[in-house]
Amino acid sequence: MRQIIIDFGQSFLPIRIYGYGLMLVLGFLIGIFLARHRARRFGENADTVTTLGLLALGAGVAGARIAYVIERWDTQFSGPGNSFWEIFNITSGGLIYYGGVLLAVLAVVTYLGIKRLPARRYLDIIAPSLMIGLAFGRMGCFLNGCCYGGEAKQGFPLAMSFPYASQPLLKLGSSPNIFGAANISPAYSHEFSSGRISVPADVPAWLTTGPIGAASLKNPRSLTPQEAEQATHLRSLPLLPSQLLEMAGAALIAGILLVYSRLRLREGQVFALMLILYPPLRFLMEMIRGDNLHDLLALKLTHNQYSSMIMVAVGVAIWLGLHKLPASCGAFVLQRQATKHPKNRVATQ
Repeated sequence: MRQIIIDFGQSFLPIRIYGYGLMLVLGFLIGIFLARHRARRFGENADTVTTLGLLALGAGVAGARIAYVIERWDTQFSGPGNSFWEIFNITSGGLIYYGGVLLAVLAVVTYLGIKRLPARRYLDIIAPSLMIGLAFGRMGCFLNGCCYGGEAKQGFPLAMSFPYASQPLLKLGSSPNIFGAANISPAYSHEFSSGRISVPADVPAWLTTGPIGAASLKNPRSLTPQEAEQATHLRSLPLLPSQLLEMAGAALIAGILLVYSRLRLREGQVFALMLILYPPLRFLMEMIRGDNLHDLLALKLTHNQYSSMIMVAVGVAIWLGLHKLPASCGAFVLQRQATKHPKNRVATQ
């Protein structure tokens, strides 16, 4: 966990590079690089892919945040104690992937329709990049400490514990203590509020504020340097590595999509395959998450599990529907350009 990569402190520049945001940027850049390379191999314009990437980025972040705000409205955003502007704060997480994919795909398809470009071909081009972006996004979740797994069994070899708060990788300028502007890790905060760790057995009394029975954890920025040093040794209970497992799964799906791109028989199948492969992974990850209430045996599913079932159905429907369409979705970029400029076509024959 590394919530803040670089903290410039308060006396130099009030600028911080967050691990979550950095991973989103890296995922976007690598995804665009891959999609541009694939566009050239598919006979399409790489610059169009860049435009689609920027459009998908803006729409995707907006859609993911809107979905998160809707889900957490009652607990995190409504009420007199919450700030309206917190709705727009995505520096420390708070994005739901399905919401982002939905709005991003709608924006991309709309743009392709307006420009009269072959939508199925471009969706096949960008599908692996969506999974690459998700993989980096889950690494961002790991650095931020959110989307953590449920409690692991004793001795589970892949279990991990999150600290009370994480120190910046590089801290410049002055700050109250070694944590800088870092926040309490979501996993540690959840375990304290749920009573899994308690005062004074697991949490020292000086780390809490308020009356016994209604105490809350102090913000890392309010600790003295000595208290902060002691707090570095405090960790959550062992948890399942849900973020890293989903990151590995998304990378594997991206690899499968890249291989299948060479084997596809109809344009649009790569995108449809992504819609079929990812939801089962997400459904399973929701089962081991510790931040969402669910009970599979009682059929109490999370919103993402319901969304996963819908997405699989959509993916299968698209896959079957593609067999009623021509294998190719239209002319390639050079053919389209030749049609628009018949003189140039004659000159090059």
